[in-house]
Amino acid sequence: MDLSIILMIAGIVLIVVSFFFKNTAKKVEQDVEELSISIFQETNNLKRRLKIVEEELLLEPDFQVKSPVAQNQPLQNPKMQQVMQAVQQAAQATKSAPTPQQTKPIHQIIISQVLELNKQGLSIADISIRSNLTEEQVRQVIANGGR
Repeated sequence: MDLSIILMIAGIVLIVVSFFFKNTAKKVEQDVEELSISIFQETNNLKRRLKIVEEELLLEPDFQVKSPVAQNQPLQNPKMQQVMQAVQQAAQATKSAPTPQQTKPIHQIIISQVLELNKQGLSIADISIRSNLTEEQVRQVIANGGR
């Protein structure tokens, strides 16, 4: 027989055999899709919970984390004590220090953005949200005309 006829018969046989085998790629695709959906849902739930916790922390300015173990017995590890002291000092420093937005000068790009948003008729609150400035800073930029 001719080589081309043998190859054609082998190809037809392989095509017919392939119809009888299960396609495992579809199962894997479905599993990956289900996994990605579940991860997406879990991520959204975590973001929602984190937002709630952040809001609670903002509402309680004197919030301190106290575990039942730390109340009953002192920390055994001196490194842990140092870390806890550093965290407490940083929390006290942020309470007494002015916010970074008040001490930093406003960049010219942000000033031009604020002025453009004002020209478009947005409210000061909306401009404040979009530019990450306080409403007072937005009022100052608008009053100064960008100077």
